[in-house]
Amino acid sequence: MSQRTIPSTVPAVERDAIIAIAQRLIAIPSPSGEEAAVMASVTAWCDEQGLSYEVVSRDPARPNVIVSIGDPSTGPTLAMNGHLDTVPVSDPDAWTNGPFEPVVSEDGRRLFGRGASDMKSSVGVMLYVMSLFRDVPLRGCLQAHVVSDEETSAHDGSIFVLEEIAAGRLPRPDYCLIGEKSDLKVRNAERGILGIEITFIGRASHTAAARTNGINAIAKASKAVLALEQVIDKFHPAIGKPVISVNTITGGVAHNVVPGECTITVDRRLIPGEDRDTAVAEIVATLDGIAAEDPDFRYRMTVDPHGDWIAANITDENSPLVQALKAAATVVTGTEPPYFVANAGATDGRFYRQAGIDTVGYGPGGERAHGANECVFIDDLVTQAKVYVETATRLLS
Repeated sequence: MSQRTIPSTVPAVERDAIIAIAQRLIAIPSPSGEEAAVMASVTAWCDEQGLSYEVVSRDPARPNVIVSIGDPSTGPTLAMNGHLDTVPVSDPDAWTNGPFEPVVSEDGRRLFGRGASDMKSSVGVMLYVMSLFRDVPLRGCLQAHVVSDEETSAHDGSIFVLEEIAAGRLPRPDYCLIGEKSDLKVRNAERGILGIEITFIGRASHTAAARTNGINAIAKASKAVLALEQVIDKFHPAIGKPVISVNTITGGVAHNVVPGECTITVDRRLIPGEDRDTAVAEIVATLDGIAAEDPDFRYRMTVDPHGDWIAANITDENSPLVQALKAAATVVTGTEPPYFVANAGATDGRFYRQAGIDTVGYGPGGERAHGANECVFIDDLVTQAKVYVETATRLLS
């Protein structure tokens, strides 16, 4: 194992301090659109710690807090990004304790509460790391980008922060760490996102004439659903397989009318090496294969109807950030961390990579995110903090 590089000026990581910050954030309800109170708690905590910060917002009700230490003109800038908005609580009676009553399990291993896993505890780690480096000389700048609006569109959160960076009103990071759940594995890639809307065209008729004059668009759509709902036989070592799923279906106007139209929406997640055109071509080929055997099978397609297409994105494993993080995790844990090959959703990291910023996800494990009794593994938070400290030291000292 390589020798530790953390300078003696960096205080040791304290488990109880991390728990305290995480509990402080979890205790404040912050469903998407209602982030102002929890962000005010962040700025109050920064004031208590003597940390410099700037509040930036497109919508004042949805602020973002940029905490900074050091001087970007003296070296690289390393940003840590995390969001404090959560999904709403839909099942309060299913919680053992209240969703906003952050409780540590009796064995001390888990912290419960809405946002404990996704991802207030990890933001607590980032803020805590900032406090550890408060008085440490740096060659460059260490930041925490604490954002709103990840669970919805990111329009008022990370996207706005990156717009401010592009406009020169905030320093441009050279590197970004994303603290979303990764089970302490290195997440240097994310699947691309492509939405497709397909409408199948039948012929409406009275039910009594279903076999003579009608062409049932729902029946045609069902053929497509079954054909599309398949495992895609491709693999990328940093991220795993691509995914396709038919997620909504709409059709019919009355119980006694053969439906003349039926619309489905398809969510296609791409891996590096795939592109938008080839993904669409594969879907078209599947549908045209059905049409070749069924002359009444007709459809029209709208690609990216909501404008949220983004390509699969990856930070090269030879990036200084990837190398520093892997080395840091190896030093802290004694084992080289694997890459995060899992069926995971997108993070705000995709926007940083899209802006040309080397970005890697590294966060704790947890359970039941978005559900009742959501929790995070406290040992993982401590490891995350140590790895972030070691990574920052390698890049900025």
